[in-house]
Amino acid sequence: MSKRYTEEERREALSMAKEVGVHGTSQRMGINKDTLYTWQSKAKHRSKEVEAVLEEKGPEGLLRENEALKKALKEKEEEVEILQDALGFFVERRKK
Repeated sequence: MSKRYTEEERREALSMAKEVGVHGTSQRMGINKDTLYTWQSKAKHRSKEVEAVLEEKGPEGLLRENEALKKALKEKEEEVEILQDALGFFVERRKK
């Protein structure tokens, strides 16, 4: 059974691996070297994805998209609240 690591543990391990290498980090933290290499690979891939999005949309574009998503989320939360109120109304009505 494999051990689960928190995001904080992963970040700490990756930071340490940059300083002392994978082998040293593996020994000090008791994490399998293959696991560390996998984390490094995924981190590098995510970094490239973030750079690509930033290059495509730019910081201002990301801010606009974030605001639009926040607005859409708020609307959906309001819709859920309305539906929950309606459901409560019909449940109370049915009990009578």
